[in-house]
Order: sequence, then C-alpha cells, then structure tokens
Amino acid sequence: MGAIRFCLCTVMAVCALAIAPLARAEPSPMRIVSLSGSLTEIVAELGFADRLVGVDRSSLRPPELVRRLPKVGSPRSVSIESVLAVSPTMVIAYDDMQPTETLAKLGDLGVVVILVMRRSSVESAREKVLRVAEGLGVPEKGQALVAAIDRDLAWPSGKPKPDRRLRALFIQTMGNGPLMVAGGNTAAEALMAVAEVDNAVHGFEAYRPLNPEAAAAANPDVIIILRRALERVGGEEGLAAMPGLGEPPAICEHRIVIADDSAFIGLGPTTGASVRHLREAVYGR
Repeated sequence: MGAIRFCLCTVMAVCALAIAPLARAEPSPMRIVSLSGSLTEIVAELGFADRLVGVDRSSLRPPELVRRLPKVGSPRSVSIESVLAVSPTMVIAYDDMQPTETLAKLGDLGVVVILVMRRSSVESAREKVLRVAEGLGVPEKGQALVAAIDRDLAWPSGKPKPDRRLRALFIQTMGNGPLMVAGGNTAAEALMAVAEVDNAVHGFEAYRPLNPEAAAAANPDVIIILRRALERVGGEEGLAAMPGLGEPPAICEHRIVIADDSAFIGLGPTTGASVRHLREAVYGR
C-alpha cells in the first residue's frame, strides 16, 4: 500500500508540474503597426497607444509616442520586411496601400490586417473610427469617440450662421516639394464645407502647385495654411513675400488661419475639433 501511495503521489506531482505552466500562460500581447497618421491617432485615442510597435512616416501624433517608434515606411509605400522587423500581430492600413501584395502576404503569415477605406469626406472620419474600434474589439469606445466628433461638427446652438459664406485658399506643403493648393475632392475642402467656408479655387481635383497668378485671381477672403507650410516659408512675412500672395487682402489684413497638419490631411479623430477651430477663426463663433 505504501508503494502504491508513493506512486500516486508521484503521478499527481508530475501532472501538477505539467499543468502549472499552462495555467500561468497568457495570450501574447497585441503588437500593432499603423500605416497612416490618422489611423495612428485613432488607435491612441481608443486607448491602445501602448500597443503600437511601429508607424509610417505620416504619423505625427501623439508626438511623444511616434517620435520613439520605428518608422516602417512612407504613406502608400511600405515594405513587408520593415513591417515584419517589429514583429506585429496586427496591421491597420488603408485599402489602397502600395505595394498591394504586402497586406495579403502579412495575412498569409498570420498577422491580423484591419483595412480601412480611404475617402476624402468628413463622414470617412466616423467610418475610420468605427472600423478601427471594431478591429480592436472596443466598438463602444468607437461610438463614444464618434459622438465627440459629432458634437464639435455641429453648429453652435443658438448662434446664427453667417449671412455670406467666406471663401478660402487652402495651402499645404508635400514634404520637400512646392506649396500646394487644395482643389476639389480633398480632405481640406471637405472640412471647409462643414465649417461653412467655400473653396476659393475651382476647376481641378486633389492638390496642385501654387500658381501665383491663380492665387491672386482667386482673391480669397481667408488664407488657410498648414503649420508646417507656414514655418517653411518663414511665417506670415515670408508668405506675403511669395509671388501672387502679397496681393489678396487676406494677407494684408492678416486673415490667416493656421491649420493642424494631421487633421486637414488625414481626417482623423480631431476632425470635429479642427472644424470647430476653423469656424471660430473665420467667423468668430
């Protein structure tokens, strides 16, 4: 009987040792790579900033976070090797990212890929938030963030809308390239429209290099310029010294709105706040 009891105890001890590691095992932590500035902001706003292990070069915020994270490529151009180098379990990207086979290969390797449709509309900001929140498993946080965006988008209760919609020329810079003007079907024009501001230029879509003659002919009521673009030309004095821009009264009368780079290009979680800021800067309400 003693021998039998010893054997049983030994078997139970061995089983306990075999089971113990399984009981202590935890799921692998989520490791996220975000391949767009606006998507990176959404991930952070939803409470997953500490899960980001890599971002693309368009990611500007949260600044203290993106400065220290590895950069895995440029917008719409990311190599699979640079992504895999940071060992992600999830990649969040736009559906038009190049090269197109990168995302398919990541999926084949077991990486969860969350695809978001790219559209130049304010509605797309809501759609992106909800899509990313669903992919992260926190749809209720997505709904709350969309509600906050909508509160900022709404015209202030009890305040009249302007008698005349003002016209604005939107200027940005593309990396080290020339200053660019926003035409139709752009995020900038979409934000201006919601803020009750009209685009001062027409007849083309996307962004075109700033044409001095066209800028002077547009004669906008307001100049909207991205902060990085204004810094690059040397502030308001440098802007006024540029051919064609010294003539419109908007420059002479300092009717210049400095816009947030990330929101006006990417339509992220600060879309509502950016529209509110633009509306207040242009109309004082």
